Amino acid sequence: MSRKHYQHLNDEALLEFYHSTRNLGAFQHLYSRYKDSLYRYCAQMNFNYASRVLEELWTSLLEHPPALQGRLLRSWLFIRLNRLLRRHPEETLETSPATSRAGPPGAPLLEAIQQLPRRLRNIVLLHMECQLPLATIADIEGISLKQCRDHYHDGKEQLREILHGPRRQPWRIAEVTV
Repeated sequence: MSRKHYQHLNDEALLEFYHSTRNLGAFQHLYSRYKDSLYRYCAQMNFNYASRVLEELWTSLLEHPPALQGRLLRSWLFIRLNRLLRRHPEETLETSPATSRAGPPGAPLLEAIQQLPRRLRNIVLLHMECQLPLATIADIEGISLKQCRDHYHDGKEQLREILHGPRRQPWRIAEVTV
């Protein structure tokens, strides 16, 4: 099967094809679909352990097919990555050696994301960066959908305040009584 043929397979079919044939081209195509978004998410959650955690994720995927239990592979990858990240102590980008040099143009946003509490940061990144639905994120965090939605809006509001300052309040003219 040529690389062109892999493009028409969904993730689950591609993974099944890889595990049944051990065709490395199928795995490479699947890997290329997710490597960037998984790395960005992992690096923003815990920069110092990102490569180690990603290596463990891909190795486990290569060796043993996951039991998706009706989930999409995309959701399974982020759920598994989140569980692997929770095993390592949290360190932000501010304490990593990568931030000692000049950052990319999006550095203020990255720094703002790092200032969010871990749960808010995780929810915001999973929804905005990884484009997972809030229902899946609620499952990852073990909270209700309403709580997840509230945390997402709180995280976005905190990001906005960090980047742009507090919202302006309308002028109020005090009434003078004579």
